[in-house]
Amino acid sequence: MFRYREVYSDIKRDILTNHYRAGHALPTQDELANKYDISRITLKKSIHLLEEEGLVFSKQGSGTFVRQRMNNQSGELLPLDLPVGVTYSHRDQKITSKILHFDARLPSKEEQKNLQIKGNEPVYEIKRLRLINGEKYSFEHTLMPVSIAPLDEKIIQGSIYDYLGSKAKLQLTDAQRIVYAEAADEEAASILGVKVANPLFVIKQTAYDQRGRAFEYSISKFIGDQSQFVLDVHLNK
Repeated sequence: MFRYREVYSDIKRDILTNHYRAGHALPTQDELANKYDISRITLKKSIHLLEEEGLVFSKQGSGTFVRQRMNNQSGELLPLDLPVGVTYSHRDQKITSKILHFDARLPSKEEQKNLQIKGNEPVYEIKRLRLINGEKYSFEHTLMPVSIAPLDEKIIQGSIYDYLGSKAKLQLTDAQRIVYAEAADEEAASILGVKVANPLFVIKQTAYDQRGRAFEYSISKFIGDQSQFVLDVHLNK
């Protein structure tokens, strides 16, 4: 991969994970060039890609800023190639959650395998309906080892990733995602407000922290004709 594309992808990840916040300036070109050990010419190519994508804009004499999402943008492009949650991918939208189920139990064989835990290690089971600007967006079924961090209903009402990052000092660094389509069963249809057998887009994910621990196994279901996803593909040259 060209170096400028690697830098573009890294800065884009920092924008989507809210490391660089909407409305705020990026580090200066000299700071970014030093950080990535590249020339300013190479950096400008990276910034140009970000500008074309509508993620940043430049003010002469002031620097480069992270762009706020425009009102006419639905913001429903969830990046499949970046391990981020809905709160980050839709960072300028109003994200709310309706808790459908929250409890602790022992894991199934499949959950033990995906979370790399033993059968006597309890997990939190969380089912949430996620809403964007009051509209139903996804049905999330999440399993998380109890040993990762103490959770309660107040925490899972918001962004679990935010809580884990600020309180447990846990960073989501990698994820394995399997994407597929399936017909809505009675549970998903009732929660998402669609008919049984309507098509749903599904993401099955195992998330890993900075130490390589699997800390989340989840299945998220999205209404087929109301969700869009993006995958950036770069060819190695």
